[in-house]
Amino acid sequence: MRIWILTALAGLFALAAAAMPGAQTGASEPRVALVIGNSTYDTPGWTLENPARDARLMKAALEGLGFEVDIVLNADEDEMEEAFASFGARLKEAGPDATGFFFYAGHGVQSEGLNYLIPTDLVAYNEADVWANAPRLELLFRYLDNAGNAANFIILDACRNNPLPSAVRNTGGGLAATGRVRGTLIAYSTAPGAVAEDGTVGNSEFTLALSELIATPGIAAETLFRRVATRVEQRTNYRQQPWIESGLRGNADFCFAGCDSNEAARSEAAALTASLSSNSVGVLESFLAAFPDSGSRSLVEARIDQLQSPEKTGLSASGTRDTAEPEVTSLYDIVGKGAPEEGPAGTDGKRRVTEGQMKEALGVSTLISDLVTPWRKDVMQTAGRAAFMARTVEGAPEYELLDDGLFVFFAQDSATLDAAARSNLKAFATYVARPHVEGERPGYLRVVSGCMAGESMTGACRQRSAVVENQLVEMGVPRAAFEAQMNYGKHRQLEDPGFGIDEDALNRYAMVQLLR
Repeated sequence: MRIWILTALAGLFALAAAAMPGAQTGASEPRVALVIGNSTYDTPGWTLENPARDARLMKAALEGLGFEVDIVLNADEDEMEEAFASFGARLKEAGPDATGFFFYAGHGVQSEGLNYLIPTDLVAYNEADVWANAPRLELLFRYLDNAGNAANFIILDACRNNPLPSAVRNTGGGLAATGRVRGTLIAYSTAPGAVAEDGTVGNSEFTLALSELIATPGIAAETLFRRVATRVEQRTNYRQQPWIESGLRGNADFCFAGCDSNEAARSEAAALTASLSSNSVGVLESFLAAFPDSGSRSLVEARIDQLQSPEKTGLSASGTRDTAEPEVTSLYDIVGKGAPEEGPAGTDGKRRVTEGQMKEALGVSTLISDLVTPWRKDVMQTAGRAAFMARTVEGAPEYELLDDGLFVFFAQDSATLDAAARSNLKAFATYVARPHVEGERPGYLRVVSGCMAGESMTGACRQRSAVVENQLVEMGVPRAAFEAQMNYGKHRQLEDPGFGIDEDALNRYAMVQLLR
């Protein structure tokens, strides 16, 4: 698990956020949406972990794009059919220029080429029970036809499995292609007849990818869903391959976040995508700090709510926030590496360093998050980690703790540490490196350095790893804890992950990595 201990990283996107306005959709047409998420089914064994969470996430994403959204969670047959009817009526009232958006997450099956969305109260012993008691997607199409509006989007994250007992089911796996698409784009979370994954990070892979990309300005709807499909395929190693049927018509593209984009809007969209992709509360909070007026604020807040357990928020079991001085572990307990000697005992018997003790030890009065990991506020640090992660194989020794590494950046043709680098290294040695190695365990730290393409390979750039390692040793980190130094030189350049930073500066670094 990647570890983030900050509650706010206000400077994470500082470069991109300068003079940044909120996201603008550029939409003038009415936008109407219905979102349904069915997780809790009456039949034992049918419960799904994520659909209700997916629905909440999509509601927040759509509201940020100007949609008026109705959301229905864990709906029985009557509630689903009533929601269909209400959606059709709202679309008709909105007029012919309105755009409709329907999202469903939950169980879905096909039978004889027709798609059924499974309500929570369905009790099915055979295929006929599905025909009689589950709403057909065709019913939704009838309401859309009656509304007569310009364009509709139907999103079906509904292929997670066929819930019928295998002994009595003749229905096919997944959903079927509809063949009814004029004026409508239908997006399936996986190919017709295939089964999608429910997801392991609090949301389905399809819904998460869609929420990450839908607020990107300047891309047409068809392009958006192609990008979503590509992202899902990559994340699932092609086990899941989304599918679209597009019957959109007209000469103009439809863009959810507006077809006209400027540099500011593109920067915000890139930061939003990176934040949502990180699955990190700290990064998401830093986005809100950098873009306080973002139209996607409710989306980011919804994702934070889904990732944040009561233990991580500092809330008590009753839901109230503790008012006593927080017990700060400085990664000792977070990474499971024991506890410091000083400080009062916690409720689990371990001794902890309190926030006040850390402030006193360092002689400052700023927040503990600033003291323990001040480098987290630096956009270069964040960009460096993202660039490293993009080219690091998952499962490699450094991958799991990559977010806890420290970058030290240098001037061109220099291996000299400046005051900020020394300060960061001191905090890193005290609160990260020494607790991580627990004495002299060998091979738990690695220093990797890099050089920009124009630097001499025989000059200062090759000394950067040694300079950083020696500094940490002077600060109390055992020499035996380090693996052999590595220098990537000019042949393995880091690429800017979308932050708009100078790649030459990004590649003049030494990075301290934590290994297990």
